[in-house]
Amino acid sequence: MFSKARFRLTAWYAGVLAAFLVVLGTAVYLVEKHQLLSNVNHGLHVQAGTPYGYKKGMFMSPLGVPCHAPPYGQLTAVDLKNHTILWQKPMGTVADTVLPFGIKAKLPFAIGMPVMGGPVATAGGLVFFAGTYDYYLRAIDSASGKEVWKGRLPVGAQATPMTYVSPKTGRQFVVIAAGGARQSPDRGDYIVAFALPEAVKN
Repeated sequence: MFSKARFRLTAWYAGVLAAFLVVLGTAVYLVEKHQLLSNVNHGLHVQAGTPYGYKKGMFMSPLGVPCHAPPYGQLTAVDLKNHTILWQKPMGTVADTVLPFGIKAKLPFAIGMPVMGGPVATAGGLVFFAGTYDYYLRAIDSASGKEVWKGRLPVGAQATPMTYVSPKTGRQFVVIAAGGARQSPDRGDYIVAFALPEAVKN
């Protein structure tokens, strides 16, 4: 069985009502219930009243490489009025992916990695996203899908950022909780905030 995990955020920009979707293709496997008891926290779920459960994940090779072509995760902007896709962008690189023997790939290719976490859109026409395997918070132009900025995080976030305006200074901040990407041994308990320099005001 196949399913698609979707995270949706709706926002106005340039007079267009748009939804920003994060789509990740997944596979669902039928599993005997005794297999669920040993590892209930890794996508294994009991089905009440049956001798089975299911495991949700991607089709992976013995080397841990997905068996289908990239992108494995992407951000998509949809025009809700005209029901059309405005743009699609593969999200994430293998730069922080851990290979066998604990070595990081360090390859900056934007192939679109599996994503966990949703985007947040601002009135200024930016979409912030940090749900990737690599350790970045990215700002995407909501009209074109172009990456206009990225900030390095101490560990992976795979979380949805938030934004707020300080009532004292009027500065807008984008905040992300970075606890570590699930495929990486790097862990932390960071709350990271980004803002434009104080001299730069809209």
